[in-house]
Amino acid sequence: MSTCLEPGCHTIFEEASPTFKKRFMWMSDYTDEAAFDRFIAALTWEGHAERIKVPYLCVAGECEELSPLVHTERMFTRMTAPRQLVVYQESRHSVGNVASCNLGPFPATLVADWIDARLAGKPLTSERWFVQSSGIIIKSAL
Repeated sequence: MSTCLEPGCHTIFEEASPTFKKRFMWMSDYTDEAAFDRFIAALTWEGHAERIKVPYLCVAGECEELSPLVHTERMFTRMTAPRQLVVYQESRHSVGNVASCNLGPFPATLVADWIDARLAGKPLTSERWFVQSSGIIIKSAL
């Protein structure tokens, strides 16, 4: 949840509130913004997602404002491991507080049940779920 899968993190660090960049600089022990910009340019899943071999779950909001959903979807096309992408209609970066999360599978419970199923060895079908505001889930193959 709260994905940040845009290679180079342009949206979160250059278009969103400056507090995101300031906090991440502090957490990464950078005080020089130019040096930080060089560092984040290398933050990417590209060249790595293809090597993931274990089941993978991503829960995202349709209206993700800090990392455009197109990057998450692109990563999922590169992956070959069993994977599930769950997108909640009208939800933003912090998935929740919208009808799709309340009438569809509650995100935290969905994640817990998903982990429980993987630990129990249950198979995973690679799917994209779109949880509509009505709670209805539209499933499609990945």
